[in-house]
Amino acid sequence: MGILKKQWNISWLNFALLCAAFLSAMNFNLFIFIYTSIDEGATLWQHIAFVPMVFLLLFVILTLLLVPYLSKVFMIIFIMVACVSAYFMSAYGVIIDKTMLENAFKTDAREVRELLNLKLVLFVLFFGILPCLLVLKTRIVYAPKGIKNALLTRFASFFVGILLLLAIFVPQTQFFVPFFRYYYQSEYYTTPFYQLKSLVKYIKSRTFTKPPLEIIAPDARILEHKKRLLILVVGETARAANFSLLEKDRATTNETNPYTKKWGGVVFFNAVSSCGTSTAVSVPCMFSVSTRKQYKESEFKENALDILQKVGVRVIWFGNNSGGCQGVCERIKEVKMFNEDYDEALLKDIQNALNLGEQEIIIVHLQGSHGPTYYKRYPKDFTRFTPTCDTNELQKCTQEELTDTYDNTIAYSDYVISKLIKMLQSQSGVQASLLYVSDHGESLGENGIYLHAMPYFLAPKEQIHVPLLFYSNDKNLLDLAYKHKDYNLSHDYLFSTLLGYFDVHTKVYDKNLDIFYTNLLNKEEN
Repeated sequence: MGILKKQWNISWLNFALLCAAFLSAMNFNLFIFIYTSIDEGATLWQHIAFVPMVFLLLFVILTLLLVPYLSKVFMIIFIMVACVSAYFMSAYGVIIDKTMLENAFKTDAREVRELLNLKLVLFVLFFGILPCLLVLKTRIVYAPKGIKNALLTRFASFFVGILLLLAIFVPQTQFFVPFFRYYYQSEYYTTPFYQLKSLVKYIKSRTFTKPPLEIIAPDARILEHKKRLLILVVGETARAANFSLLEKDRATTNETNPYTKKWGGVVFFNAVSSCGTSTAVSVPCMFSVSTRKQYKESEFKENALDILQKVGVRVIWFGNNSGGCQGVCERIKEVKMFNEDYDEALLKDIQNALNLGEQEIIIVHLQGSHGPTYYKRYPKDFTRFTPTCDTNELQKCTQEELTDTYDNTIAYSDYVISKLIKMLQSQSGVQASLLYVSDHGESLGENGIYLHAMPYFLAPKEQIHVPLLFYSNDKNLLDLAYKHKDYNLSHDYLFSTLLGYFDVHTKVYDKNLDIFYTNLLNKEEN
């Protein structure tokens, strides 16, 4: 470690060049994206040109930012952001944008531990901490020949960098402009600046003054008071393709729904899409009156549960999700949060809460299939499918191992759901139903992508196509569910479906977004 005890001098220009070279190397995910997207007919120079263009662009930016007293601060931030971002983009195929940062800041200690592994530690050590130490031990010489000469060097470096960048770009404008216009996603892989831009967006979204709660249903009322009970199960990271109840386009041959299949009166909806690709977006969105296209993360208005509670429905939230309720339950009177390894730990409390009111909705927010440590989401006794992937380094596992482990989480959630259905079957004199829907799906290595939270317009279907399952002791509701099971549905339907189930009349109820509306029309897409 003698090299770290030594301090050496380096000119500002050489420091800027070395930093630009290092950051260019840390943009290997960007180059992978570019070279897997570039047209086969591109010339050799067009293939090569991306590398000096990225280097020169970074160099030009650094000539403006690397100023006395701030150079080391900026570079340490850039190095650590680039290092961590590069690792997660490479290891899991994710995009580090505002939504992903929101998920990261809501991650609890248990989730952090589950993401840690030797490869991550070594990567951060060698490409993050060690370069930062080298920066700290470097003495940057800004003006060896006087301030005037230093300013001339800085301006010359900036303009030479710009001229060289233009010299590469301009002659090939007809190639580069269409490329970057069509593959605008290139920006998302540009580290560290896209991640820092996303961080600024996140901070802005968190620091605005929250307005008064918007009351959207002052006219809400229940016309027909009869005993109704609904258990709404919000799944986590469950994708429809791995449910054996799905009737087509399944991604597995494993029997992942062995428990619910035993019960009569269960309907699975085959074509349901999520509102987002992360819990932070999907959970508040699905309870909102806004559709996916209308929803904004900044909105602050009554949600479906607020309205149900206001009209006299007893609302209870049981949560075992490490991300919490994402603000949905903050005005609910009865909330109980858990931090259990397995979701079945909630069953006893749910049983005790059943049928305590004339009209009652119980929301059960599961930990479900939360990754990347899928093998920790179910007890060992529920290892139905093998071989399994018992690590958080998913890329080390075979597709069979990863699929079997994930399918074990689906089967375990199916067990929990079946226990809830059994509770409802013991109820008498009450319209008792269960609705299960996942917040978003999950990528399991398809096209090199893992986990979720991709920007919606880029997200593969595995992250958007979610399961929706319904059980009821009411034959009319079951008949309607069966009638609509192949309709193109989405999280947009949950708000009005919940209001409709409890016969809540209000101007914000939309019968055309109620799954149990008799004359519901099938839309081409959501």
